[in-house]
Amino acid sequence: MKYLIVGGVAGGATAAARIRRNTEKAEIIMFEKGQYISYANCGLPYYIGGVIDDRNKLFVQTPEAFGKRFNIDVRTNSEVVSVDVRKKTVAVRTKDGREYTEKYDKLLLSPGASPVVPPLQGIDS
Repeated sequence: MKYLIVGGVAGGATAAARIRRNTEKAEIIMFEKGQYISYANCGLPYYIGGVIDDRNKLFVQTPEAFGKRFNIDVRTNSEVVSVDVRKKTVAVRTKDGREYTEKYDKLLLSPGASPVVPPLQGIDS
């Protein structure tokens, strides 16, 4: 069984690790648009407040270490730009502009989100 996971921070990485715990035989590929897959969101207030002075201390797990620990193919700087549910494929674009498709048996979407910022006067102040 081949699993593709779109999104590699909290939801995607947790799901990937859980799938691996449930089956050792699965092929698991995790795509992350950005460079990092594990970020300590709970530490953000401490970083903003100056208690944690080094931003790099917020990165809990490297893609390489996570991939090795759970036998997962972690592909950072790889954005899934479309999904073809009939063919069971995704189109992937890498940071350097290369595009390719990847087939799947199961697809998990955990791409995260950006907040909606309402057009309020003074919101930028």
